[in-house]
Amino acid sequence: MVNFFASIAATFVTVPLLGFLLVYIISRFILKNTRKSFFLSVDVTTVFFLIAVHYLLLVIVGKSMLWLIILFLIMSILFMGFVTWRKSREIEMMKVVRKSWRFVFLTSTVAYFVLLLIGLVHRIFTTTIN
Repeated sequence: MVNFFASIAATFVTVPLLGFLLVYIISRFILKNTRKSFFLSVDVTTVFFLIAVHYLLLVIVGKSMLWLIILFLIMSILFMGFVTWRKSREIEMMKVVRKSWRFVFLTSTVAYFVLLLIGLVHRIFTTTIN
């Protein structure tokens, strides 16, 4: 049973877009609201995209860049807090965290696809040369 859940988690980390679609379909069926289902799937699969970016960086670069990902998370929260403060002179932490989490989703999704492409090209050139 533990192996089954580990296999599912590994699949979602390897292909986070599959996890996004699965969470969206299930939440759409339960909530019957496309907007809430979309944002729930964004919030849930951000973790999968971050872990996938970490492992792609680990494979491509050869060392862990987890500190860089954590630093990016902290900087995005600080940046969104600053933007919120400049806009309304009041900081609501839940709004700041929600905005920064969704910003992290966008950037990690783009980073995932860019790193996936870089990894494929790198693997093709290192395989054909050797």
